Amino acid sequence: MAGNKRVAVGARNGKGDEVQVHHQESDAPIVYTNELEKLHSFRPDLVDWVVKMTTEEAIERRKQTSRTNKFIFAERILGQLFAGAIGICGIVGGGYVALNGAPGAGGTIATVTIGTLAVAFIFKNK
Repeated sequence: MAGNKRVAVGARNGKGDEVQVHHQESDAPIVYTNELEKLHSFRPDLVDWVVKMTTEEAIERRKQTSRTNKFIFAERILGQLFAGAIGICGIVGGGYVALNGAPGAGGTIATVTIGTLAVAFIFKNK
C-alpha cells in the first residue's frame, strides 16, 4: 500500500503577517500532472515513456503485494496450528505426568503451557 505523509507548518507574527508551508510526500508510483506538463515542455517524447514505466511498476507492485499477502496468510495459519499443537502437547504431557504419580508437576506443566501461549497471544503485537 502506498503511504502518504502530509506536513503543514504555519507561523504568525504580532502584526498579523502569516507564513504557511505545506509539504506532501507519497511513495505511490504516481506522477502528478503538473510534473508531466513541465516534462512535456522540454522533452515531450519522455511523457509517454514515464506513463508506460509507471504503469509497469504498478503492475509489478500488485503482483508482489498479492504474493506477499499469500505468504503472510500462510504464516499466520501455520502459527495458529503450531500454537494449538504446543497447547495440546502441554496438556497431554501434563496429564500423563499427573496420572503417573506427580499431580503437582503435571498441573504445573499444563498451566505453564497454557499460560505461556496466552501471554504470547495477548502481547503478540508488542
